[in-house]
Amino acid sequence: MSKQQKVFRVVSRNNADAGCPVLHARDWTRADMESRGLPRFNIGDLARIQTELADGAGFVLVEGCNADHPGDAEEAGLALRRLGESLGYLLPQNVKDETLVEIADFSDVDAFDDRGYRSPGELTPHTDPPPMLALHCVRAARTGGENRLVSAETIRERFRAECPDLLPVLETGFMYYLPDESVQGAGVFRGPMPTLIDGPGGLSCVYYRPFIDRAVTQSGKALSAIETEALDRFDTYAADDDLQIRFTLQPGETLILNNFRVLHARDTFEDWPE
Repeated sequence: MSKQQKVFRVVSRNNADAGCPVLHARDWTRADMESRGLPRFNIGDLARIQTELADGAGFVLVEGCNADHPGDAEEAGLALRRLGESLGYLLPQNVKDETLVEIADFSDVDAFDDRGYRSPGELTPHTDPPPMLALHCVRAARTGGENRLVSAETIRERFRAECPDLLPVLETGFMYYLPDESVQGAGVFRGPMPTLIDGPGGLSCVYYRPFIDRAVTQSGKALSAIETEALDRFDTYAADDDLQIRFTLQPGETLILNNFRVLHARDTFEDWPE
């Protein structure tokens, strides 16, 4: 089925970091990005891209990924694969072991969607399991689909300043529901997985509230009052307009995220009828 909105994504594990001057701060806010500008790079600046992802803002906007074939979906997919392979090695994104997936409204053909990216609804701030995620825009939606990003470092600083007693709850973490993807309602729950914790490479953030809530339902083990408070406060900070940045990917642009340090979200969108 042909879809007018067409965004592809790949995920990968990064190679060794490379040196790069003048990085964005890790604990950025909307005001910081408005003052300095978003970290934008050309496709040829791979060393700077890697360093910004590892040691700077944790995300980059890249131009030129598919400059030779603008608007060509097949070529865009190939170009995004090459970009992912130049940054590391590709990882499967689903139970089908696909390393490249299309983001569009498939709600008219899918019996159900346990992942979210194949439906037009809002995706709340979250991280994905792989270390890196790349999104390339081939065609924009008819309306909507704005991207939202927020720094996990900034969220942790807010906790430290306003409610430090909740940080140990987030460091302990929560059970997560992992959908089967092939059978509606089927899946397993695992964990707990820390929400915010320091590791060898610095801060690591793992968060997707719907899968935490589903794990609670599946396991029958209710959250404690302090666990619910920590999650609600996390959601409040992640959705804070003063902390988030908002933008809409334009055709030809590629967004690359460090999933350990940046949460991403997407507004509801409307696809073209055809």
